[in-house]
Amino acid sequence: FMAGHAVDWYLMCEDLPDPESRIMVDGKDIVMQWRRSNMQSLDGLTKVMRENFRACGYPIVLSRPFDKRTPSHQCGTVKMGDDPATSPLDPFCRSFDHRNLFVVDASFLPNSAAVNPALSIAAQALRVADHIRKTEFVA
Repeated sequence: FMAGHAVDWYLMCEDLPDPESRIMVDGKDIVMQWRRSNMQSLDGLTKVMRENFRACGYPIVLSRPFDKRTPSHQCGTVKMGDDPATSPLDPFCRSFDHRNLFVVDASFLPNSAAVNPALSIAAQALRVADHIRKTEFVA
């Protein structure tokens, strides 16, 4: 009965960068080492959401945070920057240590800003590709 009268909503905030968070390969397995962060913000947003929904007439508001089974928008593992001492990639996502390596996935972003970063990643990939074409393949 309840499911037939329920409305699903999605509230999102992001985990803050944590230098101990890792995605690793262990033999044939991919291991995600991740600790939740920013829980105070999530709790505050959930409280406001719950209050607003109840004020709109939703008497029951249930919530459940995602866990390791639903990772999304993992960012910041190989962030870009100007200083090789603090960032492994330059602003064109080229490795400071390996000049023939470019990393253009979500890892170059310091965080996801609590939104899907797909368009930012695509825009950066186009920017990097243009940079490679202009600087690496000079006729």
